[in-house]
Amino acid sequence: MTCKEILELEETNTNCIYLHYEGNFLRAYEHSAYFAHRYIHEFKVTKTYIKVVNQDVVRIGFPVNVFEKWAHGYQHEWIDEKLAKIEMREPFDEMAYINWKDAQVLNPNDRFTPHTAIIEKTPVYKVAYDYLLQLFTFSKNISKDVNSVVGKQLKELSYRMCYMVRTLYDVPDRNEHIDAATAICDEILFILQLLKDLREISLNTYTLASERIVSVSKQLSGLRR
Repeated sequence: MTCKEILELEETNTNCIYLHYEGNFLRAYEHSAYFAHRYIHEFKVTKTYIKVVNQDVVRIGFPVNVFEKWAHGYQHEWIDEKLAKIEMREPFDEMAYINWKDAQVLNPNDRFTPHTAIIEKTPVYKVAYDYLLQLFTFSKNISKDVNSVVGKQLKELSYRMCYMVRTLYDVPDRNEHIDAATAICDEILFILQLLKDLREISLNTYTLASERIVSVSKQLSGLRR
């Protein structure tokens, strides 16, 4: 089954665990993974962003040769050579499933696809990343009172901007993504000007940082579809 087919199967699954034979392992996804983790055994849960379906997917897995052990006590069968099914006695609780899935930790690196290596070599990402490094250098000299409010917000916006540039090719609507990143650039420019006027950063620091943000904004506009 393709990933899309598996997810379509799970959308209507409310009473069983579907186990897919992959290599030497059996793997359960989404609703099936929830059932298996909650009622069979606390298997390790993997949460990964799958680009082809544009969503986070949870799964569990175990070796094929222990299938009878974990299926013991439940009605189970092999539907075909690649798919097993365990009937569940417990009802499916959608809200509990949603909370359980949300609680699973997603490794940020799982969101990065081969496109990440491409974007990291582009001028727009290089400028954005150079600015981010510059920020963490000059932010050390911002006074405590200003840094606790304005400085903190600047760091959050700057990180988000750089991350959005990095994931530019991994989103379904690139133009909307670019618009959001450009709006963040405008906010960053405003805060930089405020810090300059408060004499929290030097004119040279302000000029270089602003030039980099303006460059990012212009290059993003040039990448619109």
